[in-house]
Amino acid sequence: MDCIERHIREELERIREQLRSGDDREVLVWAIEGELACSQRPWRDHPQFGGRQRVPPGAKHLVIAWVERMLDLGIRSVICLLDTQQLPHYYGACQLHEEGLLGYYRARGLRVRRFSMTDYQRPNQNRMQEVLGAFRELPKPVLLHCSASIDRTAPVAAFIVSQTCCGPPFPR
Repeated sequence: MDCIERHIREELERIREQLRSGDDREVLVWAIEGELACSQRPWRDHPQFGGRQRVPPGAKHLVIAWVERMLDLGIRSVICLLDTQQLPHYYGACQLHEEGLLGYYRARGLRVRRFSMTDYQRPNQNRMQEVLGAFRELPKPVLLHCSASIDRTAPVAAFIVSQTCCGPPFPR
């Protein structure tokens, strides 16, 4: 599982660097082609609006465009691993939806499951089992994301791959 996680993390970090430079041609990594995609939260590393700050009103159209792009890529479900400090980035000034980012996902027709996981901490086995159960139940493809997509998304995606596939993630 370590090599799977390392591969996913490296691909996500590569995409983060591209996004920081303004290149948004790629926004996700397929951990299981056509079934499980990984990404950071919408515009986490945008050159102007990114970082750990709340999403300002001027970035609302970018978040909407990001969600539309996920829909265009065929995403049907989202598993969100944002903790209680990060999820409010999408309330208030951004005014996406009265229920924030997850409400907006639902309003756009996506099935949503959330598992609050603490940033900078590797998820424990029980939590990863819970996410695996949700992945198995949700319509595919599923998008898995936390904030930066490194500490939570990569190990959880690797766990799902190891429990559902015979080999490593598909190459990009």
